[in-house]
Amino acid sequence: MRMLRTSARAVTVAGFAAVLTLPTAEVSAQGLSGPAEGESISAWTERWMDGPVSLIATEDEKSLYGDFDSARQRLQFIRLFWERRDTQFRGPRNEFLDEFEARLGYAEDEFGSDRSSGWETVFGQVVLLFGEPARTRREMGLPEGFSDRPAILWSYDDQLPGMEPNEDLLFVFRAGRWKLMPPYPSGPTGVPESIRAGERQSNVGPAIPADYQMSVNEAIEDSLINPVDYDTIRDRVDTAVQLPDAQIPFAWTVNTDSAPGEQVEVTIDFTWRLGALIFHLVDEQFVTDMVVDVQLMDEDDIAGTVSERVRIEVPQADMNSRLEETVTRKLTFAAPAGTYNLEILLLDQLLGYRTVYRDNVSIERP
Repeated sequence: MRMLRTSARAVTVAGFAAVLTLPTAEVSAQGLSGPAEGESISAWTERWMDGPVSLIATEDEKSLYGDFDSARQRLQFIRLFWERRDTQFRGPRNEFLDEFEARLGYAEDEFGSDRSSGWETVFGQVVLLFGEPARTRREMGLPEGFSDRPAILWSYDDQLPGMEPNEDLLFVFRAGRWKLMPPYPSGPTGVPESIRAGERQSNVGPAIPADYQMSVNEAIEDSLINPVDYDTIRDRVDTAVQLPDAQIPFAWTVNTDSAPGEQVEVTIDFTWRLGALIFHLVDEQFVTDMVVDVQLMDEDDIAGTVSERVRIEVPQADMNSRLEETVTRKLTFAAPAGTYNLEILLLDQLLGYRTVYRDNVSIERP
């Protein structure tokens, strides 16, 4: 399972508004892997393992997570969960998490509906496990009773773990829903033919047949590339300075200056209060690690963009005395004058979720 491509956020400006005013903007709550709009961090952690990550978690991880009784314990687990799969250990981005978020977004866009989330469909589950298909086609002429409508075949360029090269995934529509079929015709496998036959005739779905579940298990095992110590979580529950509400933890202002040619230099000033962020205790340092992405959009065109990693480390002994301290960052880029949609995306590198702020801005030459 090569799950490589985003994510994240931290939280609240409570006690912040006396000195800083947040712009009025549309908040797009990214409830795919983070809190839904208005949901507390605590409530989010209670349901986290019941969501999309349940498809890539080991059975031991699921059992351990269910034993935790505090949000602080669960937050520490979530950080270690993604760290365990980080292909560039504690690098500037967690590529595994980025890929998981990208697959999750694709599943929601392509297969989500009013009745269910995209990741809950069999197509969405396969995407989260194996990625987007390289090719899709419809197949006619299957045996009678095999499918109620033309079947769908997905092809991948890379060999899936433990499976035959160039093996297509076969989806059929039965009893009002799509289901993934075991390989047909059957080849060498550790799955008894009686189980295969039962899976072919079953109208229950969505479900991953035993053949593919073996591939999934192998992929999950291959993704566990870094050692982590889950056992210390119960003893080190001071992993967060505080648990604010699920709101973005910064204020910003937009300033402009002259630039060569027809361009305008755009500077966005960000301000955080340390006490408004979630910190984790890592090697005796309280750490928060975020990526801030900014884009100016003219309909579907990007007029200007900038990205910066914001990693803040505070010695454990100093944290309480620095809660009211503010941290600022300036992100500068060039764009033509005009009226745009401003999109600010905050990606939390340690917890694995994101929040988007959107606003309309007018960029004029000074």
